[in-house]
Amino acid sequence: MQTETPHIAGKYQTSTREYLGNVPALNRGTRFSVVFGGLAVLLAILSLPYLVPVALELALAVALLSGYASVPFAWLTLRSRRQMVEQPVEVFADDAGLHFTHGVVDLDIPWAEIDRLRENRSSFFVMASQARVYIIPKRAFDPNELEAFRQLVASSTKRGRG
Repeated sequence: MQTETPHIAGKYQTSTREYLGNVPALNRGTRFSVVFGGLAVLLAILSLPYLVPVALELALAVALLSGYASVPFAWLTLRSRRQMVEQPVEVFADDAGLHFTHGVVDLDIPWAEIDRLRENRSSFFVMASQARVYIIPKRAFDPNELEAFRQLVASSTKRGRG
């Protein structure tokens, strides 16, 4: 007899500042940041005798590779959607996938649609198909449910460090 995984439930509310703090981790290591960061390094090498272009291109490379280049764009987007970001969110996880209740919106994400789930010291980043990303702060779960969530994720999807 196989036991069914219990529902893992969490609740959180983010601030714009917290969301913007997670933006670099979302973009660090993506194909876009690695490819264009590498191109900026290559341009800096090709511009070597001239210090100003080298400095600018290296600054661009660092911003792209670290993920900080996307913070201004995220900030501009969040200015008009602040209420959406700061609403309370309930998240449920089970064998089927993740279920989010955000305001009046219910969203189900089956594990098959989740390409990867990254974890850093404060959050989980759920990367789903069609370039969708969801941030789940670890504080949404109590310590027992946090460990159960990690185990469920490990058995259901690819997991990485963020």
